[in-house]
Amino acid sequence: MKDRVLSIQKMQKLKELGIDDSKAKMYWVRQVNGTSINEPIDGEFFLSLHKGELLMRSGFMRFETIPTFTLQDIIEMLPDSVEINEVPCYLDFGKDYVEYISDFEDQSFILFGDNMLENMYKILIWLLENKYI
Repeated sequence: MKDRVLSIQKMQKLKELGIDDSKAKMYWVRQVNGTSINEPIDGEFFLSLHKGELLMRSGFMRFETIPTFTLQDIIEMLPDSVEINEVPCYLDFGKDYVEYISDFEDQSFILFGDNMLENMYKILIWLLENKYI
């Protein structure tokens, strides 16, 4: 299941670029035990469909949650079209590629790779870094 969502590091990169993660459908979660907020966190992360507030709490047990995007989450964020050098380009993707391409194919941005989630993540980064979204 871990290969179907973005890693914590990739989510941190998206947050640095200004992405709102409030619509994420899954969460990286880890149990945090201890009597002090300053104690080191040593639990391993696992995936959950529930936010931390929905997880059971007892005693000093609490949970750290980090929203994460699924492939579907990312697809829903991508604009249907962008203008590259003032030329309208439209989103197209398949199992091993994602691209923004113009009607005349004179302007485009394309990524190839065998991991669709990774391709979508990279094009989302490109869109953010180039201020298309």
